[in-house]
Amino acid sequence: MPIRDELIQRTIQQIANLLARLVTGRAGHDITAAELREAEQELDELYLANLGSSRALIHRLGTEDLLGVLRTSGTVHAERAYVLGALLATEGAVVAAHHGADDPQALSLRESALDILLEAGAARVGEPDLRERVDDLVRHAPPAGWPAARFERLFRFEHAMGAFARAETALFTWLERVEGMQARLEVADAANAFYDELLTLEDADLAKGDFSRDEVHEGRADLAERFAELLGG
Repeated sequence: MPIRDELIQRTIQQIANLLARLVTGRAGHDITAAELREAEQELDELYLANLGSSRALIHRLGTEDLLGVLRTSGTVHAERAYVLGALLATEGAVVAAHHGADDPQALSLRESALDILLEAGAARVGEPDLRERVDDLVRHAPPAGWPAARFERLFRFEHAMGAFARAETALFTWLERVEGMQARLEVADAANAFYDELLTLEDADLAKGDFSRDEVHEGRADLAERFAELLGG
């Protein structure tokens, strides 16, 4: 379901306005130091209003710590995760517009935003622009350098979005990136649950996710084979 919270809707509109004012259609390094400070102050107010934490505190927390703040009874609050991810992505874009896309802070903010938005999607936030936001962040944080945990998040995100072929691709990469028996067993458990669920779906639903019933069986067999190869290696 799309977000209905009035504060969050207002926040999303504010950051859209901020991006339009400072980033969209403007060349890199166009934002002045004064504009950057003004944007940071505006973002700080939005962090406080939505999350009860300052921008400085958010920056000090790692992804897992941030997700811990967003969890209730072990479940990520999808709406709060969505707005946090959007705020981080906006801040990353603003910093990049002043310092350049390769700036370490801009990259760090965008990677944090990506992790948080993947979790929001996995929690089924249902926002229509979520895919666009994630794809934009992926362009700035190419998968070649991702840790295994991000592929696990991507797998859950694509699964929740109904993009089964994409989910399977992320699943196989997740398996390749993890190390150790326990971590690989966790991937195998996730894979079994994934393929079991797909077998309960109608062919038309599988097709919507660019998948087929034959591919479910083939994928399961291929993953089991690769799992055995990794254990034997």
